[in-house]
Amino acid sequence: MEEDNLIFTLSGIRGLAEKDLTFNTIKKIAIAFGLWIDGKDKKVVIGRDTRPSSSLIEKALIEGLSISGFKILNLGVCPTPVIIYTKNKLNIPGGIIITGSHNPQQWNGLKLLASKTFLNAEELQIISIYLENIDLNSYDRNELNAIQNVKTMDPVRDYIQDLLSYIDHIQIKQKNNLRVVIDSGAGAGSLVTPNLLNELGCQTKLINDDLLANKDFPREIEPIKENLKDLIMEVWQGKYDIGFAHDTDADRLAIIGETGICYPEDIGLAIIAKYFLENYQNIDKQIFFVTNLASSLRFDALAEKYNAKIIRTPIGERFLTEEIANLIMDSSENRLVFGGEGSCGGFIFPYFNNTRDGIFAAAKIIEILVKTGNTLSELVTELPKYYSHRIKINVKNIDITTLINKVKAELIKEGEKVEQINNDLKYGKGKEWFVLIHPSNTEPVIRVISEAKRESLARVYCEATAELVKLVIS
Repeated sequence: MEEDNLIFTLSGIRGLAEKDLTFNTIKKIAIAFGLWIDGKDKKVVIGRDTRPSSSLIEKALIEGLSISGFKILNLGVCPTPVIIYTKNKLNIPGGIIITGSHNPQQWNGLKLLASKTFLNAEELQIISIYLENIDLNSYDRNELNAIQNVKTMDPVRDYIQDLLSYIDHIQIKQKNNLRVVIDSGAGAGSLVTPNLLNELGCQTKLINDDLLANKDFPREIEPIKENLKDLIMEVWQGKYDIGFAHDTDADRLAIIGETGICYPEDIGLAIIAKYFLENYQNIDKQIFFVTNLASSLRFDALAEKYNAKIIRTPIGERFLTEEIANLIMDSSENRLVFGGEGSCGGFIFPYFNNTRDGIFAAAKIIEILVKTGNTLSELVTELPKYYSHRIKINVKNIDITTLINKVKAELIKEGEKVEQINNDLKYGKGKEWFVLIHPSNTEPVIRVISEAKRESLARVYCEATAELVKLVIS
């Protein structure tokens, strides 16, 4: 069965388009989602990224949701942050986003949303059990037209207008003379980010904005340095002030500075965090910054400098948004809470949108550039200095839990104090350095990530740990 090959992660369900994510499998997932919700208020919002396979998945999803008795609000091609924002604003209990996010084009997936955030592991397990026991022959296709109830909506204008209320946009537009290049990678962000930055007074140039004639993407999807050569060259040769890049659903943001440097993913988030901490340090509120285990130590240094409290969660957006929501709900203190994942540049400002939002992050960075009058490279020099190194190790057909337990035992034997959360291992020395061993939630790989105040140390710690992992595997 195709569903046997699906990958269930805290980011949703993923598989190879047309091989694992067939029309009937998608219908079954939609029906399983309906069985899980099993409530009177069966309303759901859906949307999709620009992958060619997403259109067929949308049709199957609508058919399955209609069979399950849902009223469906279809946002069509739409960035993930906009879909989640619209769902929460309209108080719709369920949501399904069709996106392969930053994964290669042959992949696709479904992000499943509950009333507050993404489904947790137990809820996804229930969905998978329902999925195994669904027989499509038991559902009457003749009922489809009678119960199908689909409405469409374009939420982009409302999203932009509401976002602008969290930006000093009138003053920014009056003073803004920034020249910006946007590389959407032909993703859904192309429908929003250029319009938003134009509203802020930027002079924008768009590149890689459309799929090629054969429906391939114009560049590799993940917005990392090796995939952004066009953007780097455009910013550098054209003497632009900044370049932005998204993945297909625009929850991620990469940044190119005015000198053509592609900065690490956490730099943009750090610039935003520093700006918030500086501007709110004297208010009568306890400030909380929520991030994950893999994010830079510079966030700890910033929190200490500005008397804020940093909270680290396991890796996965769901853990961040849940922790942020819980902190806000606890009214025992007067709090300001925000956060984000350094590994993708996605900023989370829950008072606007409690999700990773690469579009909002781009707007905040434009605001900071205009208000401070600094270049991006000048803003970067004001941040605490850390260097990172990464190595990816293939672990296909290897039992991850057993491997992690053996690696942990070896590290302890060598005298390291190891922190374990789920299958992640982390060790280091305060705000000096750390190494994280992280089995990917979406691929059969382990990522070894290190950071230190000296570049050579970050490389040595990372390489030594990677060799240890490989030794245990062998």
